[in-house]
Amino acid sequence: MTSLKEKLNITICGGGNGAHTFAGISSLVKNANVTVVTIFENEAERWAETMGKNGFEVKFKGDKKVTIAPEDVKFKVTKEVKSVIPDSDLVVICVPAYTHNIYMNLISPYLNKNCPIVGMPGQPGFEYEALTILKEHGKTNTIMSIETMPWACRIIKYGECVEVLGTKDEVCYTLVDKLGGGTKVGQSHVEDVMQALLGSKPVLSRMENILKYTFLCRPTIHPPIMYAKWKSWDGLPLETPPLFYQGVDEEAVRYLDGLTEEVTQTAAALDNKFPELGFSGVSTMKEWLIDHYSDQISDKSSLLTCLQTNSAYDGLVHPMTKTSDGKFVPDFQYRYTREDVPYGLIVLRQIASMVEVSTPIIDEIIKWAETKLGTQYLKDGKLCNIDRKSGRLPLTYGITTIEEFFQFFK
Repeated sequence: MTSLKEKLNITICGGGNGAHTFAGISSLVKNANVTVVTIFENEAERWAETMGKNGFEVKFKGDKKVTIAPEDVKFKVTKEVKSVIPDSDLVVICVPAYTHNIYMNLISPYLNKNCPIVGMPGQPGFEYEALTILKEHGKTNTIMSIETMPWACRIIKYGECVEVLGTKDEVCYTLVDKLGGGTKVGQSHVEDVMQALLGSKPVLSRMENILKYTFLCRPTIHPPIMYAKWKSWDGLPLETPPLFYQGVDEEAVRYLDGLTEEVTQTAAALDNKFPELGFSGVSTMKEWLIDHYSDQISDKSSLLTCLQTNSAYDGLVHPMTKTSDGKFVPDFQYRYTREDVPYGLIVLRQIASMVEVSTPIIDEIIKWAETKLGTQYLKDGKLCNIDRKSGRLPLTYGITTIEEFFQFFK
């Protein structure tokens, strides 16, 4: 069992798969006083009531599991933001990107100045969105953004049991102290506290170049798979939900590779423009999967086999909604589309346009997503200036050139 150097109040914002997993794991760390804050519908009440009766369990691949009896559960669940945030030493926002602004606006008035905010995952643009909201509330807190969820995980029973299918080996993060809040949590650095809360895996690795980090966040995996699967869908319900990662075909791989190539070209253009910042080494999708799941992929020969033979993805299916007659239709409001396009692809699209890189694959997927999300992102081949509730476009935050992007964090 890992331990913090001193007692710290850790607040987790969220009520989904990641929040369940992180609450269970982090609450076992010595000196961590963990509270979950979830504000949506009756999630807090459901979670607290179920856990109070049945305890809490984190299952891992194989037979390993951590089972905690009701009287031994070491974290609390509440929706009372005002009563928790002022005493928080660290706040970890563990929700889809489209609700980051909701939580940031709720917690900002009550934050103490020495409490860092962690986005896990942050997704592209979390830093400038969070800094903007903090500044609007007169706050100076430090921002940490973790590139991806540390685990492939899913809730088995809400408020009672979550399963960890796989844990990544290494994930990158950024740390921005632009407003002067400091990077310490008590006596320790924020990244050391987060590492202790996560355990030995994944290993946290800092990325100094925030723009390069934006490429490492992977909003580039879900939308191509969704698009390839459903772009020609006839609208008829399916008998069973199809496999997501392990159900990919060559068509999906073509879009995955094409999108990654456009990102790589953008990184090369940035490296040419700013050689001193170091944009080389942006990985392909295949390389990213092997880096994150090296011991869980049985066949590393191609991108297709990396996806199909990754045990961390066993049984994960497309997001679906059940029909009245027990069949299934795709859920295009799920985060694979609703998060990864407006809080991912459109950010990468603007950065590419800033350095004059053509993005036909990204544009094709964005145009399809527009029909599912009811928001226009592209008009006459150019990005629209959308409102902040519809996405995290740099343009919406006053960032119109690549030079302004870098300047934002100075």
